[in-house]
Amino acid sequence: MLHRHPNYYPGFRCLGGACPDTCCRDWDIVLDEETLSDYQHAPASLAHRLQESLTTDEEGDTCFRLDRRGFCTMLTSDGLCAIQKEWGESHLCDHCAAYPRFIEEYGNLTESSLAMSCPEAARLLLETPAFQVEEVDDGHPDQPFPDIPPQLLSGLETSRQAVLRGMEDQQYTLWERLQGVLYFADTLQGSIDREDYPAMAQATLSLCPLSSTGKGKKFAQILCRFFSSLEPLRPTWPQRLGQCCQQLEGLTVEEYQGLCDRFENQFPQWQRHLTNVAEYLLLRHWHKTVNDDQLYGRAAFVSCSMSLLYHLFLAQWTKQEALSQAEEISICCAFSREVEHMEENLDLAIDTCAALSPDAIHFPQC
Repeated sequence: MLHRHPNYYPGFRCLGGACPDTCCRDWDIVLDEETLSDYQHAPASLAHRLQESLTTDEEGDTCFRLDRRGFCTMLTSDGLCAIQKEWGESHLCDHCAAYPRFIEEYGNLTESSLAMSCPEAARLLLETPAFQVEEVDDGHPDQPFPDIPPQLLSGLETSRQAVLRGMEDQQYTLWERLQGVLYFADTLQGSIDREDYPAMAQATLSLCPLSSTGKGKKFAQILCRFFSSLEPLRPTWPQRLGQCCQQLEGLTVEEYQGLCDRFENQFPQWQRHLTNVAEYLLLRHWHKTVNDDQLYGRAAFVSCSMSLLYHLFLAQWTKQEALSQAEEISICCAFSREVEHMEENLDLAIDTCAALSPDAIHFPQC
């Protein structure tokens, strides 16, 4: 059995009450029967609060109640969970105990990572000098992956390795690397559609310089409008997107290009940071093609997401010609929370991006 995780994964430690945000907010946490049974034996100091904090959702599942601000009613004033604080981490439900860690299983392969919606996970991701995937084989026999053609998973394995290597090719800009990934995924999608999985191994990732189309600003506005049309968890997300779109609207093409130049010159780490985020998304979502055969849509989603994040960084930087790490983290967390963690939003984003050909996706200054 193979186990994989990003190189920064082992360094994660929850910040607890020192976290600039809280994961005890906005989510509907459904509790399993084992956890509910455990809660029947809660200490007296916690039992009443627990009982008052449980509610039933529209599907009839028991979950934690959120207050009018969207915070879990088990959250204490010091930013800690009352269950963990008064009873111990072992009594947290599975969802709360695992976050921001998540695990994907593909038969003989288990991949673990950290959700970018967590500020500390986002910080580790942004700060890593180079995104790398570490692998350990525990020596146990491989298990078959039911209902999935082995050659499809093998093709996804081979192609994602090529994509992650290509994303680290510093001879090309981030946008040139993403453009190469788009064309590569488009070719692979053809093989998947024909169920010609062995052909996936024959496809090659090619990178080349991009010529300017002058459509980067307009496409960024389209992205802002689309993502702001999705169901938000917090009102601050569509507000941020709307402000970015409005700012871009007031710029001529020349002013836009000049603004991008100043931003990139004064904040050179933007390319390393967004490369890390792109690789995180590729690691997390590429293999999920086994669920619906939609590989190109995922590659297009990653590319469009990088353009969106670039322009959100740009809009924030423009306010004072500075972008702090806290602001970067906040933007990345918001994107992950509002898109990655909202299943309907993610599915709609992937489907919408899948309808865009590689030539219809335009990058900043390209």
